[in-house]
Amino acid sequence: MNKNILIASSSSDEHAYGPVAEVLERHHHPVVVYKADKVLSGEEVFTAGIAEDGDFAMSYQGSRITGEALGAAWYRKVSNFSLPDVDQDIAKQLYMNNEVRAAHDTIWSMIPDSLWLNSPNAITRADRKFGQLAVAHEVGFTIPQTIMSSDWNEIVVDLIEEHPEAIIKMFRGVISDKNILKGMYTTRLNKDKINELALYTVPFPGLYQPFIEKSKEWRVTVVGDEVFATAIYTQGAAKTDWREYQLSKDVKFKAEKLPTLVSEKCLRYLGELGLKFGAFDLIETKDGAIVFLECNPNGQYGWLEEELGFPISKSIAKELMQIARSTD
Repeated sequence: MNKNILIASSSSDEHAYGPVAEVLERHHHPVVVYKADKVLSGEEVFTAGIAEDGDFAMSYQGSRITGEALGAAWYRKVSNFSLPDVDQDIAKQLYMNNEVRAAHDTIWSMIPDSLWLNSPNAITRADRKFGQLAVAHEVGFTIPQTIMSSDWNEIVVDLIEEHPEAIIKMFRGVISDKNILKGMYTTRLNKDKINELALYTVPFPGLYQPFIEKSKEWRVTVVGDEVFATAIYTQGAAKTDWREYQLSKDVKFKAEKLPTLVSEKCLRYLGELGLKFGAFDLIETKDGAIVFLECNPNGQYGWLEEELGFPISKSIAKELMQIARSTD
């Protein structure tokens, strides 16, 4: 009998892990879905412990989920939900979120990295924005100049004096409000706007880059060695951050072939970071150059399946089954 495949997530992301779990179960791979929100509310039971002899045990709803009991594992947005009974207390919400994150960092590190689609350790490394840009440059991508500073003058001198406009984006860029994820979108800045902001705030801890004129953007979802490329055409305000206008007529998604060399760079990038899944955001400039913006090791992809028919869930399931076969 096949070993369990663990999906570590929460109820709010069922739209993503549900189709993957269905594929796995059709292929006779039992699935255990750890729902962090159900654990915190007391609706479902999770227990972990280490004995005096060093023996570690972990179970969820009666199923063992330590390394030797698992065939594969998928870490899928475990902390993207509001915590019970603290919605009106922001300080307590932030404190508890930190504690929940620390607990998850501890328990999932006890499962070997080799069992994960993307291990939590690899995801943490791959989420670091400056590190992403450094690796992207190493594998051959063009990257934008990027600055973080507590002094507006540094940003003006390094960016605005060289470019008409800059953009600011945050390190995480999302916040959970009553189980609804809200995006903190990219914002365009010019010198006048910076002078206005400098009157009452400091630029830290944002990330600043030149605003790059584009002919189109790319969302490239890679699972294993499969590359799903989506060209994104925008107009008007959507040219700053298409996510804010995703449902409007100003954003169009089309399945298009990505240049082979760019696909190869995406695969090399994931290899350097020990990842089997990544969602790349790229810009294609008006002269055809491809610029790397970032790669989310846990990015969204559901709308691409719905709009363009990409079988991304099947590819994730296939990759998990391949990991499980290698551990039998």
